Amino acid sequence: MIRFSHLMLCDRRQAFSSQQRYEQQLEEVRLLDQLGYEAVWFAEHHFSGYALVPDCLLMCAAAARETRRLRLGAGVVVLPFHHPVRVAEQAAMVDCLSNGRLDLGFGRGYQPREFLGFGQTLEESHERYSQALQVVLRILTNPDGPFDYDTPLFKGQQAELWPKPVQRPIRFWGASISEASFSRYGKLGWPILTFPANQPAEELKRQIEVYRQTYRDAGHDPARMRVGLTMFTYVEEDRAEADRVFEEGMRHYFGFLHQITYGAEAKQHELYVEIPTTARLSGDPEAVRNRVRELVDYFGVTDILNVTQFAGYLTPEQTLRSIRLFAQQVMPAFQQAGSAAR
Repeated sequence: MIRFSHLMLCDRRQAFSSQQRYEQQLEEVRLLDQLGYEAVWFAEHHFSGYALVPDCLLMCAAAARETRRLRLGAGVVVLPFHHPVRVAEQAAMVDCLSNGRLDLGFGRGYQPREFLGFGQTLEESHERYSQALQVVLRILTNPDGPFDYDTPLFKGQQAELWPKPVQRPIRFWGASISEASFSRYGKLGWPILTFPANQPAEELKRQIEVYRQTYRDAGHDPARMRVGLTMFTYVEEDRAEADRVFEEGMRHYFGFLHQITYGAEAKQHELYVEIPTTARLSGDPEAVRNRVRELVDYFGVTDILNVTQFAGYLTPEQTLRSIRLFAQQVMPAFQQAGSAAR
């Protein structure tokens, strides 16, 4: 059985205030819960309006009170920007508010403007991430009793985690983008979230195989291995119209991402020029079903995460329609085997 989830960027749209966008996002969250999606993930971003969620755990807390069964993903907490003890406290609180539905993802970050805004550099993010992760894991994998922590950046004594999380342990996920991250999370035995965008399919497949081999070599149970593939997704009944909307939306999205990543130097780079192919799911339901089968067969993934927000290009109505069509006419084809087995 393939699990289907949704990654929300909460993109800004000129016709709506930030407050209105949050209300629209929560409407989508309620719909995902009703339609049987596995999880909703919220992405953390800062300073550009690329996404309106600077704190994905706070958004998870809001979503917890709007839903009953949907898992809530922090996708992902950018650890260099946070104190690890506060991350652990927030995660425990969200897990309580959701009755044990939190999936906690961690990442290092990648947008230069965000590091500039926090007075940091991309170069130092490796060390900041490593030290923060060490402290977070120290707390959340053993949440009972006081603890001390001591790294070059983070030091403290006699800290005790309250509240106590429902899950023992909370499920951790790793954002796998860099070469090293596939090996890192394989060794830890964590499920991973991949973000292929314009990455060649054969390169992503090689990296996933590195993760799988490292996971097995570290002695983890292969039955618990999960690989999530993040896909830009748009579904309509009319295949040609769906592809047209998708391609225009992607040009808008990648143009915006290109600008906030490179600023004045945008014309000198070609990273975001082409519409993604590896991470593309567009068309009518039949075309999307066929594409999902190709992805599952080729990459051997266990999870598909849809992104249906293209830097404000789509209307809320288009987003909701795509979410419904995907759930009603795509998901059942990949869930029947699992339902029968249960």
